[in-house]
Formats: sequence, C-alpha cells, structure tokens
Amino acid sequence: MHLHGHHFWVMSDDPALALPSGQRDTWLMQPQERISLVFKADNPGLWLFHCHMLEHAASGMGAVLSID
Repeated sequence: MHLHGHHFWVMSDDPALALPSGQRDTWLMQPQERISLVFKADNPGLWLFHCHMLEHAASGMGAVLSID
C-alpha cells in the first residue's frame, strides 16, 4: 500500500512481525496481513492511498484521503 503526501509508521499487534523502525510511504502487504499505519496528517489536500498492484488498483483497492 502506498500513501501519497505523507509518511507513516507501521504498527501491528503481532509481536512476531518484523517491522521497520523508520517512516515509510509504502508497505508491502502479505495476504491476510493486518497492520495499522500511523501518520501525522499535517499536509492539507486530497491524497491517494492505493495498492501498486494494477489488478488490485483496478478493482478498487484504493481511497482518497481528504486532509484539512
């Protein structure tokens, strides 16, 4: 998943999951994986959050975030 306009931290309830320590703008999701992306919404505008796999993006795996 890729978030435009912001960087995020990856959080998970799974202690066995090796997570990065720094900020990112992309995270490779595994099938059935659940994570939380935490970011500071300090860049106003309309920002795309989407999957880079074209088949997934074409089937609607994306959203537009509105930051005021």
